Amino acid sequence: MKALKIQLIVLALFVVGCSKKEQRRTHITNEGRYSIAQDRAPDFENYNPSIIAQTDILPEPKSRYGNHSPYIVFGKTYYLANSKDDFEQTGTASWYGKKFHGHTTSNMEIFDMYKMTAAHRTLPLPSYVEVTNLDNNKKVIVRVNDRGPFKSKRIIDLSWAAARALGYDKKGLANVHIRLIQAPGKKQAQKKQPQLVEYTAPETNSLKYLQIGAFSEKSKALEIAKSISTKVFLPVHVTNTVAANPLFRVRIGPLSEDENIIDIIQKVHKQGFQNTKMVIE
Repeated sequence: MKALKIQLIVLALFVVGCSKKEQRRTHITNEGRYSIAQDRAPDFENYNPSIIAQTDILPEPKSRYGNHSPYIVFGKTYYLANSKDDFEQTGTASWYGKKFHGHTTSNMEIFDMYKMTAAHRTLPLPSYVEVTNLDNNKKVIVRVNDRGPFKSKRIIDLSWAAARALGYDKKGLANVHIRLIQAPGKKQAQKKQPQLVEYTAPETNSLKYLQIGAFSEKSKALEIAKSISTKVFLPVHVTNTVAANPLFRVRIGPLSEDENIIDIIQKVHKQGFQNTKMVIE
């Protein structure tokens, strides 16, 4: 009987040990970037967006990150618009909130769903746009600091607070018109210079790119970038070296601490590119 009890105890410990190992293994191989599967609004619904100060339109330099042109996502190539040109669009707006709250944007700022910000596919980062909800004529000015949305029928993705201010946070989508707003001259901006600190992307060597390779033919580099972009939910861009005979580099990123870099490398290796390397720009 004693021997049987000992066997049962050992078996129980073995099962618990396997269970813990399985839990650890599941944690390590988690491919999800975000802890929330489906995006949603904040837990409290009585938030009043009118308490947010209207966005100041400040003359800012282009962000160090997020302004590569062209870049490719899901096999589609995007070219950035000229910030000095007039730019207007009419179409569908969506919004993003709690799932992305606290994660990095495309220009490596931190997304805050309570701020008046937005994601756009081709406007330079940062940019300011006036967004008009055509269903109720409400307007807000938002600061574009992210890329997306990458569903073709949507032209802009607003923060949850901006969507609430426009009155479509419950619907999820709205018919909107957006217009690029030019920042005032430098003389006006000098008085507000201290405010620029909040929006300047940090200069840090911790931001990395995964380089797939460097190729002598631009067409081949673009073809590879297009293929890789269908496997990773990140921008893939092509840049050329400054040389008499330039090489066209295919890179994913920039990559932040949010990204599962090992998972990205494995996906790239499965496509036959074994000589990937991490680079710091």
